[in-house]
Amino acid sequence: MGLKRAGFKCLAAIDFDDSAVKTYKTNFPHVRNVLKKDLRRYQPEKLGDLLGHRRVDVIVGGPPCQGFSHARHVDGANHGKRLVFDPRRYLYRKFLSYVAYFQPRVFVIENVLGIRSAAGGEFFTRVQVEARALGYRVHGEEIKAWQFGVPQKRQRQLIVGTRRELPIFSGKQYIKPTHVLPNEPSARNLRPVTTLWEAIGDLTPIKAGEGLKERDYDSQRQFDHFARYGGRYLLDVLEVHKSIKLTAHVARPHSKRDLRDFARLREGEHSAQAIKRGEKMKFPYDRLTFKDRFTRQRRSGLCSTVVAHVSKDGLMFIHPTQNRSLTVREVARVQSFPDWFSFPERTPAFRLIGNAVPPLVGEALGRGIRKFLNESIGRSHSQNQIPVPLSEKQALDWLVPVFTAAGQRMLRDVSRAEFLRAWSSIGFLHFWLHPDSALENGNWVLDRRDEKSALNRVAPDLVSPIFELSGWPMSLVPIAIEGHRRLSADKLRVRDFYCSAAHIAGASRFVTKH
Repeated sequence: MGLKRAGFKCLAAIDFDDSAVKTYKTNFPHVRNVLKKDLRRYQPEKLGDLLGHRRVDVIVGGPPCQGFSHARHVDGANHGKRLVFDPRRYLYRKFLSYVAYFQPRVFVIENVLGIRSAAGGEFFTRVQVEARALGYRVHGEEIKAWQFGVPQKRQRQLIVGTRRELPIFSGKQYIKPTHVLPNEPSARNLRPVTTLWEAIGDLTPIKAGEGLKERDYDSQRQFDHFARYGGRYLLDVLEVHKSIKLTAHVARPHSKRDLRDFARLREGEHSAQAIKRGEKMKFPYDRLTFKDRFTRQRRSGLCSTVVAHVSKDGLMFIHPTQNRSLTVREVARVQSFPDWFSFPERTPAFRLIGNAVPPLVGEALGRGIRKFLNESIGRSHSQNQIPVPLSEKQALDWLVPVFTAAGQRMLRDVSRAEFLRAWSSIGFLHFWLHPDSALENGNWVLDRRDEKSALNRVAPDLVSPIFELSGWPMSLVPIAIEGHRRLSADKLRVRDFYCSAAHIAGASRFVTKH
């Protein structure tokens, strides 16, 4: 949905979930190749034959997140000494097999933040190491959905790979936030975050177990809502003007016990808070493990993160003012799906919505990738760049003095011009590295000395040992940290920090030599 809004054309969509495939076909009838396939068995060569071996610019996907989720910390299933084998953690390799076959210019993997720490970061590391071996420059991007207008607290981990002969892709350059929280420093043109009530406040009130699969909108409530909030969400995102009827606004039934517990909650409060102030909750769940088991959402704030578990009972998504959990349509609006988007019956709908990337996030990412690809074709990155070394020898001549200053902890004394030449040299010599990755190196260190490498013979400390996660040589990380410091202090321009011309020159030199 988001990539389509950003101007991309979908060549194929694949899932093994029947409800997901049917929902996709219903909402995107123009996509020719919508396949119900198990990627453990369906090989990329078959898809290549189906597509006629057309060029694929971008591959996006979400290998299952349950193997990495923080929700499974309690039983040790994903973390620590009690790590339990979960084959879903290795499905990223099936994703990478498609990357290896089609060689897209960009790939994006979306997962939960827990992938960074699952098994001590092993899988987060493996994805990046194996993608770099395929010829990609890889880095992680943490996405905060509310920064793009999504009315919830959702945060997700992206792993982005670009062909290493291309310029540098980074969120700082290409994924620009559009919204800001009230307590965050505001920048020009950033709008206030979208609140839960702006997303759902116009919908007809209903009771638990009630509602209609299809009904007219409440015109008076909608009029009042427009008067208060304008149309930035209802029109621009939800596109209510394109939907003839309001659909999927049906509340699930709840037991009398649960409804009594709902009624004890104040707006914006969860069950542990209610119990602490003296309420007698009757729910039978472990009150230490499930302290927020019941949560009444707040109108003026962001909704809790929508996850697939909302399909189970909805107890963490109690309506701010009504004694029931949120409906399918309300949850879809919280994820930024337009009102015309059609969903199946309630339980699979909740699961599909919870598993989805919010369309507004997909659109922001898509617009960034599209701009990046257009600039890659136009080579606009080559303009106004810092000096690029013409040879490995010149790169070493520029880098070694700054490397020496780093060893003496005198990097801050290095002049801007001298630092930029050294920084460009790192990009030239290590063109497969991403500048942002140097801040996230992990715990594993490898000694990878290639005796055939001239650089290794001349300056071995600039080559190895390396941090396995980022691929960065340990000795160069202090220079990268200084680069980030200067960037944050506005002592380096963004385009100078990402110095794409140097990386591309280094990649071209490597291809020529080999």
